[in-house]
Amino acid sequence: MVETMNGSGPNTTYQGRDIGDLDPADQKAKFCAEIAAFANAAMDGNLTRRMNADYTDPDLRRSAALLNELISSIDDNLYDFNDAMAAFAHGDLRVGMRDKHRGAFRPLQKNFNLAVATIRTVLGERGSERFTDKATKFRRMMAAVRVNAVVADIRASDEDSRSVPSPPHDLWLKLAEALRGSSV
Repeated sequence: MVETMNGSGPNTTYQGRDIGDLDPADQKAKFCAEIAAFANAAMDGNLTRRMNADYTDPDLRRSAALLNELISSIDDNLYDFNDAMAAFAHGDLRVGMRDKHRGAFRPLQKNFNLAVATIRTVLGERGSERFTDKATKFRRMMAAVRVNAVVADIRASDEDSRSVPSPPHDLWLKLAEALRGSSV
């Protein structure tokens, strides 16, 4: 984690002050504090935070704008992957990702599209329809299971012990049985 505090607590020296009112050294210090907070937010998975780009120094203004564009690009790519994975998880085998991703995101996009195409090919048209149907039913079964309502007795294993059935295990068995019946 990037340090954003001095010895006495959070750095609030520039809070509420207009950046244009600060001298260049203070602007640089504010910029550094903003980068630290920006990096911490990104490392915590918060990609909604943006840097202030109203600096009078053109280099600081350009750097802040570029960092904002970087995080926006990462956020957009992750949103697209999340959207496609959610559709796939709900049984949509027609899902695919557009060819807009670049750099490190390009192989992820290609591999996702290849995986979905492979599954569609293996299942065939009728199998794909059955898969979608089974995934929908499985999603409904999962929604019906209330985690807090599950109470299981735990005991030490001995020769007379047998496994204690659990709702998640039972659901997996039902899914496996349903998929077994949908083979092409």
